[in-house]
Amino acid sequence: MPTITFTSDGDPFPAQAGNPLVNDGTTARAGFGGGNTISDQTHNFSFELRAGLNTSDPQPTTLGAQGICMNGVVLFNPSAGPGPLPGSAIDPPNGFNWNAVFNESAYGVDSCGGHPEANGEYHYHSGSFLINCWTNTKFINSNTYYSATNYLGNQFRHSDGHSKLVGFCFDGYPIYGPYSYVTAEDNTSGVTQMLSSYRTRATVAPGRLFSYGQQPAGSFIQDYEYVANLGTLDEYNGRYGVTPDYPEGTYAYFLTFEENDLNTPAYPYIFGPSTKQQRGA
Repeated sequence: MPTITFTSDGDPFPAQAGNPLVNDGTTARAGFGGGNTISDQTHNFSFELRAGLNTSDPQPTTLGAQGICMNGVVLFNPSAGPGPLPGSAIDPPNGFNWNAVFNESAYGVDSCGGHPEANGEYHYHSGSFLINCWTNTKFINSNTYYSATNYLGNQFRHSDGHSKLVGFCFDGYPIYGPYSYVTAEDNTSGVTQMLSSYRTRATVAPGRLFSYGQQPAGSFIQDYEYVANLGTLDEYNGRYGVTPDYPEGTYAYFLTFEENDLNTPAYPYIFGPSTKQQRGA
């Protein structure tokens, strides 16, 4: 099985980032929650490339980098990790984790869906980067994969309307934007938005301690439940099908947003609570 390697300084430039958004190439962009600033990292990730396959050996996502974008920015799951919600003394109940996307203002997440850790490592939690921060000419012209073709002026879609690659999960499967074919294995079936099959629970999960009136549904990642076939994607936030890059078929993840609203990311945003395959397995 081939190996793919990403070497990156982790800085989103020439894409935008920060509060306010800039893409001036400097390595320190402030204005985030906690006073963190973006700083260069030494990223050198190597993993098995499973693009073109459809194997399954699920592994729960954890804190830290779970994948990487084509611009070298790492991808995290939605969990904000342990500890109280910033600006408060409210700890999550045992077994629950704050949702960094739903609580983006508390965590200093910018409109790209990202923010830096205390060590300066910038990362994305959702696909907002594709809509809000990759669309500037400076970024598009830096990569011929994006600049060479477009769909009705959208550089992040192939000429037939299918989304282009935005990165790879560390399990080796590709990650696409929000559009794919209506029929997964038929590239003549037209394109449609890929939709999450998760929804917030109608009633609070056992052990939550807070009512939805106290902490709204979506505040914790455990507020969501998977319902098979609710959307177009599986519990890992992906599906198997053909793509312009893999015409013989591949399993792939898709960035998810609310239906017909690409300004509002939809849980689980990039990949689900588990990846389709274990990294390196």
